[in-house]
Amino acid sequence: MKTLRLFTSLTLFGLIAGCASIDSTVGSEEFLTEREQKQALAKTKTPQYFGFNAYPAKGGIGFHGDARLHPNHQAHMKLISGQPVVEIRGKSRRQSGQALLDFSAASSWAEFSKAQEFEATFMGMNGDVIPYRGGYTGEVKGYAAVISQLRLDQLFIENAPVYVRMSRGALGPMARNIYDPHVDMVLGYDILRLFETIQISIRDGLVIFSSSHPYSPHEDLLMTRAPIRQIPGYGLAVSGAIYGQSTPIVLDLAGDFSFMRSDKKVAETKQVSLGDIVYRNVPTEQLPVQGMLPRVGRRMLAPYLITICPKQGFVYFERYPGD
Repeated sequence: MKTLRLFTSLTLFGLIAGCASIDSTVGSEEFLTEREQKQALAKTKTPQYFGFNAYPAKGGIGFHGDARLHPNHQAHMKLISGQPVVEIRGKSRRQSGQALLDFSAASSWAEFSKAQEFEATFMGMNGDVIPYRGGYTGEVKGYAAVISQLRLDQLFIENAPVYVRMSRGALGPMARNIYDPHVDMVLGYDILRLFETIQISIRDGLVIFSSSHPYSPHEDLLMTRAPIRQIPGYGLAVSGAIYGQSTPIVLDLAGDFSFMRSDKKVAETKQVSLGDIVYRNVPTEQLPVQGMLPRVGRRMLAPYLITICPKQGFVYFERYPGD
């Protein structure tokens, strides 16, 4: 091959949101008043209504449950302005927005006004609503809700669970300092892992979603297949290594950086491996909290055609023809 449950995902990307950016906030937010929040949360439906499970949690209840994809559907979509952002629609043609594909995020999110536009229903039980318990949200609360239908082109996602950020105008750190295009929603790995295949080309600005069709890589172009690692509190992570020492590494296509690590502060890391691909002398930034898993950003991933196959348990890295 060519050489070349301490914190949840939101805590991680909330803290790193400004690490490779000129500002740590994205857009302007209008925080909802306590009265507005009470009004918004007054009408809820139980998790069981959507086919989810409820369970006792600290200070109330939590839920387990997945969205549902229509089988045998595909969507070929353009990335907006070269960012990992796509157009998203609801059950009505009038419901439209722009969603960030954040594979490193464990949960999906929606800005409050956009959640209202998409007719999101908050989840609750016996007078308790379900708050986001993941940590850092920029001091803005979030609550669990369900959007009955999301559409990526003609690919349908039914009963999509999202956390609604209780502010208008922007998604704060969840938008990952992406100003253009404006980010209305975040599709995190809780939804993205349900697909059979997601193929993304940063270079060509394209992404292909498939709900059912398995992927077979082009053997002449395949650089490596990296096993997916299931790490509680994180999104997409694969088997990797830093200078030969094995470690899970988070794939962060939403992050505008090369490499980040928490174990030491260095300007470059001599060697980083993803599967059998080896990168050398990689520009490196320090993660803000000791113990965070290292992560590779868009600048390291862009040279490859990347195909994420959660059900197969692999991420395929292929070179482009002619490279």
